[in-house]
Amino acid sequence: MLRKLLVGSLLGAMFTTGMLLVPGTLLQAHAAKHYKIVYIAGIASDPYYIALNQGAQAEARRDGATVQFSGSAAAFSPSAQLPYLNSAIAQKADLIMIAPTDKVALQAPIQRAVSAGIPVILVDTTLNNPSIAVTSIGFDNVTGGAQAADALAKVIGYRGKIAVVSTTAGTSTGDQRVQGFTQELRKYKSITNVGTTYAGDDPARAAGALKSLLTAHPDLAGVFTINGITGDGVTTAARESHVSGKLKLVEYGSSASQVQGLRNGTVTALIGPPPYLIGELGVRYGVQYLNGKRGFKKHYDTPQAIVTKANVDDPKIKPFLY
Repeated sequence: MLRKLLVGSLLGAMFTTGMLLVPGTLLQAHAAKHYKIVYIAGIASDPYYIALNQGAQAEARRDGATVQFSGSAAAFSPSAQLPYLNSAIAQKADLIMIAPTDKVALQAPIQRAVSAGIPVILVDTTLNNPSIAVTSIGFDNVTGGAQAADALAKVIGYRGKIAVVSTTAGTSTGDQRVQGFTQELRKYKSITNVGTTYAGDDPARAAGALKSLLTAHPDLAGVFTINGITGDGVTTAARESHVSGKLKLVEYGSSASQVQGLRNGTVTALIGPPPYLIGELGVRYGVQYLNGKRGFKKHYDTPQAIVTKANVDDPKIKPFLY
């Protein structure tokens, strides 16, 4: 009788904890659900968003989830991104992970996903009101912009004219980087900021922007570019205008082409973000949310690094290169 009671109690405990013991194996009484996550990039051809997808896919394999990588490969804009968001809603994805291309224009469309019962995690970029999302994941762009200002000021000897080449006004990350850069630059009284030029996520337009700046300001000493695509365009234009090395470039991003510019002396410094880590965290937190976890912080900051020719081969910098 005592043996029967012990066996019954043990089986009861197993069912209470959701576990069943079989010889050499520990099995869940209820198999974990296979979740489908749709990740919508800002622009799917950008190495940054490709690296973010690689992190997301790696985490999905560990968590038994599926990540569908989507987004326009041609343009970083709300009109280009909206069809992919609408498709994810129509598919009834378990969760949407998205880098909004505009902090205002994407507010209502993302709210439609949430209202349809699809949780959303914001990665990299954000919204004017990000509280509708489970959480957002990204780095401190204001601080990164300030770091870029300090790096550019130092390399031009704390005097001269500088300019900014950005993507599109209204993109949260770009706006914050410009904000941090311009605020920090004000402390350098002998440096003149000739302004910000918007070139979209288009290297040809960014190249044209620099050539126009050089025509208007032949004594231009340095340029801060907002991301890797504008950086590549400006680097190309500097080479074609025969000012490589003389014109100091500090760029946000650390793609392979940007690192090559750093190694050959065309680029002075990079502000390196960790897209792979952001992708990992987005899927990890998404699966945890779908499994019932709550109490996430509304925003998770990730680290970033200043990358120079002196430290680019340091193993500690590797996570910030893509």
